[in-house]
Amino acid sequence: MGTGKELPRYPGCFVCGNRKENPLALGLSFVLEDGMVRAPFTPQREHAGYPGIVHGGIITSLLDEASIWAASAAAQAFCVTHSLKVKFLRPARVGEPLTVLAQMEGRQGRLLLVRARVETGEGQVLAQSQGSFLPRFRREWIRLVGPSERRGCHGAQGGEDRKAG
Repeated sequence: MGTGKELPRYPGCFVCGNRKENPLALGLSFVLEDGMVRAPFTPQREHAGYPGIVHGGIITSLLDEASIWAASAAAQAFCVTHSLKVKFLRPARVGEPLTVLAQMEGRQGRLLLVRARVETGEGQVLAQSQGSFLPRFRREWIRLVGPSERRGCHGAQGGEDRKAG
């Protein structure tokens, strides 16, 4: 793997947020390379459900976040999750270094379709997901990531900025 482009941390985010802003943040740092988003993560005791086993909600959060970054990079607008289907294959162990990876696979109307997985350092897949994501916040993407010379892959277009309400 080459160096890729480091993606920004979104302020206050539970998964990619800075721990100084959000002490509960997992603090993942995502990199985009050749359309693939990846981030390393080593779960700690506080991430366990059963003793020694990482809680499924943490694994799902990793898959969702990586998928959102993959869709957002393709759309060049921050996306929101429309649907996410997760399949758990093997338990993730506390203290075991993991990698979460995600890549956009296509479109269905306005939705961007993404596949993601969590794997061990040896490449064993522990969980995988398929999801659909809706581009929503283009101005916020430009503010944090900057404008791009291209319009995104698979013909994805950024959505309209909307106020939360």
